Amino acid sequence: MEVRVSDVKKWAGREETTEIREAWPEVASSRVGYPLTDPAVIRVLVRNTGGGRLVVEIHGTLEAEAVCTRCAEPFHLSLPFEATEEFREEPGPYDENLDYGRYTGDKINLDVMVSDAAGASVPIAVLCRPDCQGLCPICGTNRNVATCACRSAIDERWTPLNSLTLSDDTRRTDH
Repeated sequence: MEVRVSDVKKWAGREETTEIREAWPEVASSRVGYPLTDPAVIRVLVRNTGGGRLVVEIHGTLEAEAVCTRCAEPFHLSLPFEATEEFREEPGPYDENLDYGRYTGDKINLDVMVSDAAGASVPIAVLCRPDCQGLCPICGTNRNVATCACRSAIDERWTPLNSLTLSDDTRRTDH
């Protein structure tokens, strides 16, 4: 995934916006962890801040076929993402230890930037819907689809607490 910068790098203060529609970079699938839906649609703003430095802003929506972490059902995941990164015109390969990206010539490769932003947008636990009931831990029934007669297992270590009661005179009220 590349963006052309030949015009915007000519003078400080210039900026250009473009839209990229193409297949996701290979590294994006490994960062997201789910099969991505092509094409990726990325809005890109490139701004020349002078001294061979360009600021690149990207905005897009991750579209993937995911599996709910509660009910284990497949669903279509759609998440917005964005990122901003500075690029400097200097030779050398990508270096994750730098706080900027490098570019030479008239194009900037956005594969790592897009992949990192898309991957960071995915929550630790993806849910098919916010109120997903998940699976019954005893029989495995999908609680979104059906109910079961299973009772939750009771932790016997807490049973002695069931016999405790508080009388009215043991309760305090602060005025």
